[in-house]
Amino acid sequence: MPLFAPGARVIDITVPFSPLVPTWPSHPVSAVEPMTRVAQGDRSNVSRISISSHAGTHVDANWHFIDDGKKLLEIPIDRWLGPCWVAHIPDERPCVEPADLEAANIPPGTERLLLRTRNSRDWAAWDRESPLPFREDYVGVTPEGARWLVDRGVRLIGIDYLSVGPYGPANRESHLTLLGNDVLIAETLDLSQVAAGPYDLVCLPLKLAVGDGAPARAYLVQGA
Repeated sequence: MPLFAPGARVIDITVPFSPLVPTWPSHPVSAVEPMTRVAQGDRSNVSRISISSHAGTHVDANWHFIDDGKKLLEIPIDRWLGPCWVAHIPDERPCVEPADLEAANIPPGTERLLLRTRNSRDWAAWDRESPLPFREDYVGVTPEGARWLVDRGVRLIGIDYLSVGPYGPANRESHLTLLGNDVLIAETLDLSQVAAGPYDLVCLPLKLAVGDGAPARAYLVQGA
């Protein structure tokens, strides 16, 4: 039995794990280092992976900013799966404010929302051979925008850069508003090839025993 309906389109929105992908300034650079290699006479190829729990495409559990919040294993897996809406925020917008969300034609009752901003231009232009620098001027959701999402019943928000909140002091406030109201977060999504509209989201974080967040494989299904 097919997993998806005939003609369904699967769009991978995961940024490839790589040392070339920027990390948050206070986090270590991601690395994949050889342990054994067949070409050097070993029996198999094995690598050592060094990664922050918030590197690459990843999710934020409530505990990331809320000390008594839910850890990753306490969040039902179906919170990361299901119908979602992708909204486009105009490229000229420096941040996501309530007015931008009002103008994005987000259907009432949307529980999973992904925001495509001008951040996605970086993923579209990336040759995957050169390092991408961290950008302090990325587009994030302001605390007021975060409150709008909470008040409208959004339960999962995803964005196309390393953090849902803008760089600087407002970053923490946006996270506290979202995670403190049980709005889950998915970050560093590649939405550069995704049109606005309805999809089914599949976002599968690593099953970490103690998780403030975790790298994830994420994709959208259209016409499932």
